Order: sequence, then structure tokens, then C-alpha cells
Amino acid sequence: MIKINKRQKQQLIALGIGTAGVVFGLWYLVVRAQYKELADQNKQCATLQAKLQDEHATVYQAEQIALELTNCVEKLRQREAGFAPEHEPYSWMRSVMDRFYMPPNRARPYRTVSNIDFKQPEITDKGVITGFPYKWVKFHITGEGRYHDFGKFIAEFENSFPYFRIQDLDISASLAGIRTDPYTLAFSFDIIAPQVSAPETK
Repeated sequence: MIKINKRQKQQLIALGIGTAGVVFGLWYLVVRAQYKELADQNKQCATLQAKLQDEHATVYQAEQIALELTNCVEKLRQREAGFAPEHEPYSWMRSVMDRFYMPPNRARPYRTVSNIDFKQPEITDKGVITGFPYKWVKFHITGEGRYHDFGKFIAEFENSFPYFRIQDLDISASLAGIRTDPYTLAFSFDIIAPQVSAPETK
């Protein structure tokens, strides 16, 4: 065992204290600063990651909104395809009524409904719904038929064309048809249909 004197012991103690001071100084000045910098970088990374997630969410929302808008526009176009056109609405309604009244490849469903006729339509901004962004076309329809057939005709017409409205319905005894069928009634009503404008040409 090595014996050390008092002076050497004091030197060793001083060296230990000095070493501890140097280590503490290094930790405080270097390591602690590195930890603080690392903590700041972690915080900055977390902030950037949160911002990136927000931007991803915004991009995703924008994509979802764009997809929904595309779907809405497509649905609107499909519905507008059944609206009265701005050009030749009379011919269009004649074709619609013929397909409904006398469907191809099957018997006429409303046997006694006959003599259907209508005049040139009236175009108006006033229709069924206030503030509706379309003009309205009003067709005045006349014809004859038995009560039950006419009732089916009206009900199925409105079910087949949900955006059309029938109004100002008038039913009376048919003076022309009463000679052959006393149950024949004359009817008249207005069909109100939205009108879609022709696409703009550039």
C-alpha cells in the first residue's frame, strides 16, 4: 500500500475538485447546450410535422371538395337533361308526351285517354319555386278520357317527371265524346317545367 503525505493528499483532493469542476463546466457549457439545442430541434420538428399534417389534411379536404363538386355538377347535368330545352321546347314536349302516352313496344297504358293536344308554350321567370335559377315553360294540355284512366295518367306523369308540376286542372263532361261513351270526360291542365339554357359558345 502506497502511503501519501498530507501535501499529496491535498493535491489529490484539489485535482479531484478541479476535475469535477471541469466536468461540470463541460456539461453545463457543452452538453447542456447540446441538450437544449436537441430539445429545440425536437420541438421545431414537432411543429413542422403538425404543420405538414395540417397541410395534408387541407390538401385532402380540397381533393374531397373537388370530388364532391364534380359529382354535384354531374348530377346537375343529369337532371338538367330532363329539363325543357331553350331551343324548340314545343317539339321537345311533343316528343316527351308521345313517349309517355304511347310507349314503344307495349300497349298504350291509358286506353281511353285520347285527343291530347297543346299549344305553343309560355316562357316565364315565375314558376313553382321562388328564386329558382331557371326559367319555366308552361304548356297548356287538353284531352279526353275516362276518370280512372285519366287519374292514372296524371299520377304516373308526375312520378315519371318529378321536376314537372301539373296545375290549373279542369275536368268537365266531354260533349264530343259523350255520344260514344257517357263516362268520357274532357280535361285540361298546365304542365310547368324548368327550362335549361343552351350552353354558351366561346
